[in-house]
Amino acid sequence: MPSIRPLLVTLVALLGPTALAAQSADAPGSPITNDGVVRASRTVDAVFLDRTRLIDTVDVGDFTSYLIARMGAPPFEEGIAFRVTSDSTRARISGRLMDFPADTRSELGQIFAFVDSTAAFAAEVALVERAFGIMRWRLMRVTVNGFPIPDFLLVPALREYNRRYPVLGNNGRDFLVAMPPEATAALVTDGLEIRMP
Repeated sequence: MPSIRPLLVTLVALLGPTALAAQSADAPGSPITNDGVVRASRTVDAVFLDRTRLIDTVDVGDFTSYLIARMGAPPFEEGIAFRVTSDSTRARISGRLMDFPADTRSELGQIFAFVDSTAAFAAEVALVERAFGIMRWRLMRVTVNGFPIPDFLLVPALREYNRRYPVLGNNGRDFLVAMPPEATAALVTDGLEIRMP
């Protein structure tokens, strides 16, 4: 089984549910958890399948957990150190470089080679298409200590994960999620609003 598991768009390439450090209760945002998979699944099913609700909001950390699980990842280990936040334009997954598993740090060596392991990491993902049966999530940028990782370091890793995970597109930057054709979805503060007409 690959050491990195999918997370939204091409966060597959950058985040893994076996991250090392424990989540800080003080850190902003929502964790990635097994319970989040269950909560998000109930909400998505209630709106998209059972249609017992026409609109609801899924916590952004729960929805991230749900997407990882839908792509076939095993149950998460306790203590995943990344937190997820969102506003109306982007979702952000944040942590520290040391929170990545050792095998991931090795695979993404060009990114980690010259940076302190305690450096702050963030991946920003936008929901660029959210109607007509498709949610298209796109990795917009990855930063370390607030500075964007240049494409010449990021693109090789994304291409490798695009090769490994056929659900990705756009050289590893896009991840498509199906939903009912009449449904819509929108990022909101720390959540994803899903709606049926």
